Amino acid sequence: VLCHVRFPLMKSSELVDSVQTLDIMVEDVLCRQYLLEAFNYQILPFRQHEMQSPRTAVRSDVLHSCVAVLDNFVYLVGGQQLQYRSGEGAVDASYRYDPHLNQWLRIQAMQESRIQFQLNVLRGMVYATGGRNRSGSLASVEK
Repeated sequence: VLCHVRFPLMKSSELVDSVQTLDIMVEDVLCRQYLLEAFNYQILPFRQHEMQSPRTAVRSDVLHSCVAVLDNFVYLVGGQQLQYRSGEGAVDASYRYDPHLNQWLRIQAMQESRIQFQLNVLRGMVYATGGRNRSGSLASVEK
């Protein structure tokens, strides 16, 4: 029996209301073990760093490589989209996390797609410097 729980992505209420109600989750020993592991992960957020495993890994086709903090907001900018053909897969996407609302907001994208670049804060602004993309090395800065 194949049982797979993606518990870092699920809220505790989803585990209770949706996953736990499935017969296989109760009947299959491995599924029940995964469900218990998922519950523990969700109810003990300050111990999640101790519970890391392949089941807790972030599952995304976009790997963001640069992070900066400004005015208590977290900025996640650029990165690389996994591609199975050719190309670097650099992205221009930018996001801002608001810890008060526990929400990510997509903000204006960069003018250039970038991977392997620096993201810094200076005088109340976020700057993306250098890096590379499908065109090659970048000798530019964006604010």
